[in-house]
Amino acid sequence: MTLSPERVLAFWSLVALSGILFFSALIAINTRFTDTVPTLGGTIREGIIGTPRFINPVLATSDQDLDMVSLIFAGLTKRDSTGNVVLDMAESITESEDKLHYTVVIKEDARFHDKEPVTSNDVIYTISLIQNPTIKSPHRVLFEGITIDKISDKEFVINLKRQYPFLSQALTIGILPRHIWEDLTDEQISLSDYNIYAIGSGPFMVDSITEKSGIPVSFKLRSNETYTLGRPYLDTFEIVTYQNEKYLIQAFNNGDIDRLHGISPDTLISLSVATSSIQTSILPRTFTVFFNPNKADFLSDKKVRQALNMAINKEGIVQNVLHGYGHVIETPYPFDLDQPTSLYNTEKARALLLESKHMKSASSTLSLNLATANTPEMKEVAEQIKADWAKIGVEVTVLVYEFADLNQSIIKERDYQVLLFGTLTRSPSDLYAFWHSSQRAYPGLNISNYVSNRLDKNLTILREDDNELNRVTAYTSVKEEFMDEMPGIFLYTPSLIYVSNDKATSPLPLFSIDGSSRFLVINEWYRYAERVWKIARFEKFVPVLANIIH
Repeated sequence: MTLSPERVLAFWSLVALSGILFFSALIAINTRFTDTVPTLGGTIREGIIGTPRFINPVLATSDQDLDMVSLIFAGLTKRDSTGNVVLDMAESITESEDKLHYTVVIKEDARFHDKEPVTSNDVIYTISLIQNPTIKSPHRVLFEGITIDKISDKEFVINLKRQYPFLSQALTIGILPRHIWEDLTDEQISLSDYNIYAIGSGPFMVDSITEKSGIPVSFKLRSNETYTLGRPYLDTFEIVTYQNEKYLIQAFNNGDIDRLHGISPDTLISLSVATSSIQTSILPRTFTVFFNPNKADFLSDKKVRQALNMAINKEGIVQNVLHGYGHVIETPYPFDLDQPTSLYNTEKARALLLESKHMKSASSTLSLNLATANTPEMKEVAEQIKADWAKIGVEVTVLVYEFADLNQSIIKERDYQVLLFGTLTRSPSDLYAFWHSSQRAYPGLNISNYVSNRLDKNLTILREDDNELNRVTAYTSVKEEFMDEMPGIFLYTPSLIYVSNDKATSPLPLFSIDGSSRFLVINEWYRYAERVWKIARFEKFVPVLANIIH
């Protein structure tokens, strides 16, 4: 029988529709009953400005050093993506009742990149090196007064002279292989090639280094299959060094590298990248306006300080100066997610200022000097503050200083009325250095000269008490006092900016202690993925399939 053209068309249309429905059903089933999971393989190439000098956790100080150390070395503990301290090479850490002794057991499978096991001797050697004054380790203060008793190759006891609430954080320091370093003298350690051709026990190991005129220009790292937290999904990770931001950006635009970080918001908006290619993480830098009532009497009036805070459009600063890559803060700790509602209100600020005894009439004004550093960001922020304060009758003269002059002449001598300055606050305990009354005199960092017995008591708890409830209560009290007394104005904390131009998935931590924190969970980064059956759903599906078959 011959079909008419119309029926032939209808038949093939039905076949095509059936095929589409069939494949749509397969896709729906595949999506519903399978998960996307990472698979091994792939490379990432990232560019940095500057060259590492000490890929050594005992000596590392520069951003470049810390980047490489975080990739190559592992500690007994580490921070996770939410900022909490978790175990890394340590199997367990047991605290004594008096909290002066900690028994540490190292994981049996913990090994260095040269396959040698990580032992108690390696930990003891690393900490002794840090404590050695000749070495001049930047971490020496973290381990002052600490002694270690070896129990076995995989177990030891850390002894403290007094309770140390932050020991677990200190133990994130990378461990050196004693068998590599022990034959070197103190003088030879800083000169050793192992500061570049480093051997650690972290997620990646040095595969090869490319040098130009004897200076390393790129580091090819390969995944460590014996890393205690699991082999990274990536096969290789390459770090390429550049002299300055100009060459870094040029390399990124040319496709020579896939990733970069640490660029300014102004530089970022000049790049042709999709929003989805930009990741951010909160940094512990707090930009603050500090008051010095010793240089301007009216700043001793709480109403004046409160009015000055209320008059600043902090969100405007974040949007106009940082292009949105930052967070407004009203509290002294930048990682505090429980920020009060913004108090910005020009009319209320003006009214509050008029209540001050220093304002004789509605037409009168106050005058002050605002000192800050000679950087584009600081100058822009200072000018916006000047404009905001002018709206409530406060005339501002912005004084700009080079960093050296600002530190030695202005901050050291407390020779300013108002200071716009950035501080590093990695934990609430760090507030002690900037606000405790004992730190008012140089080299102390209480540059506002603020004195409060209640604040001193709470800051001491934050620094020394290991009871979490006491610390939370103390910090809440600190926040309340700052909101009431306003000894300084907390403006914003900037974001770590990480830009990628590849297909790899690379989660960043919510909080970054420093730029190298972007690598905290690098063992979870991946470039490739595949779909696999969801075990729970598959187990339910198997009996149904069996019944159909039988």
